Amino acid sequence: MARRLDGATAVVVFLLIVVPSFMLYFVTAQKSPPFHIDPFTNVATSWNLSTHGTVYLQEHAEFVGPEYFRTVGWFVEAPDGTVAQYPPGAALWALPFYLVSSADIEIVPGIPENNRDLGVINLPVPPLTPAAAAASLAVALAIGFLGLTIREVASNRHAVAVAYIFGFGTTAWAVASDQLWQHGPAMMWLALGTYLASRASRWGAGLAFGAALLTRPLTAVMAATSGLAQGWRERSVKPVVQIGAGAALGLAALLAYNYVLFDSASVSGGYGDIFANRTRNADVWWFLGNVFGGLVNPVRGLLVWSPFLVVLIPGLRAAWKAAPAWARGPAIGGVVYLLVHWKANRFSGGDGFFGYRYPLEALVAAAPFLYYSYREWVAGRLVARKVFRYTVVVAVGLQAGVVLL
Repeated sequence: MARRLDGATAVVVFLLIVVPSFMLYFVTAQKSPPFHIDPFTNVATSWNLSTHGTVYLQEHAEFVGPEYFRTVGWFVEAPDGTVAQYPPGAALWALPFYLVSSADIEIVPGIPENNRDLGVINLPVPPLTPAAAAASLAVALAIGFLGLTIREVASNRHAVAVAYIFGFGTTAWAVASDQLWQHGPAMMWLALGTYLASRASRWGAGLAFGAALLTRPLTAVMAATSGLAQGWRERSVKPVVQIGAGAALGLAALLAYNYVLFDSASVSGGYGDIFANRTRNADVWWFLGNVFGGLVNPVRGLLVWSPFLVVLIPGLRAAWKAAPAWARGPAIGGVVYLLVHWKANRFSGGDGFFGYRYPLEALVAAAPFLYYSYREWVAGRLVARKVFRYTVVVAVGLQAGVVLL
């Protein structure tokens, strides 16, 4: 079987990753209330686009008042009506799934967990199955593109193994594929961008990074570091221009979207200035504590929920020497992305889910580089290989426990 796998084409490897993972993701995804308010906000936008052809949330306009803030959704008042505070990328990704769905909106009574003083409210809830399918497919495609990227520098066996370790040993399973968060589509576009960069298809890589930017704007740092790393390696501005041009289209689309909705061509859009102000905060000790919590907090810690990453740390220096520029660049961007997140926001990422979520985009961007850490340091050491395998089993077990129990 191993020999047959190593002789398989790229299409076969891609399907061996995407099809089974999508099926498992979709079976275990959330398709009915209760739901998290973050992905629900994307659901409301996507359903309105498919039903009314607009991002203005007619059925949810009454939930924009201060008493509903952070209770049923992240809805804000724009000059022309109620909209989601989020960029449109995740909602646009789910739009085709809602266009083929025949289910209608349903009024669901419930008491908001974040503000139980409101009592029972009747919330219009669009069908959640299309959102579950969209989220599941986005993450399945993300690990599929990751597998193809690893296949550029390793065997098919390693490509499939890396894809499944990432897909089921991180919260890509327990969080990103479970509901229509922004993480799944952003991971998918980042993984596609890195794969295209590995094949020197830089115009396409830039467009993929631009789509990620339209989903989670801070992913622009991955596009920047990818282009800069390849430009530095080649001593040429050509990779910077090629990748930057595609990413700039995503930025232009985001600015135009925010200008139409909020009368301001800004990156922050419905978020306002809150995260920018936190980033400028000079409280170094709070930041260091936030980083520490993001890494080892028992409930949200990256290294707690994906402990195999600890085994890869000693090999980072060797990986830096061996990895090509297209793998180094996104990895640097992933570190910057995560540090900015931990500077601008609490490491927990809120409540209502298990494990971490902010590191997901950083992980998918750094995954090819981390593979070099495995290849250059772990693979040649018997004890390290055994510890790595045991920690992978622990990570997958944690995800499975969250999803299945």
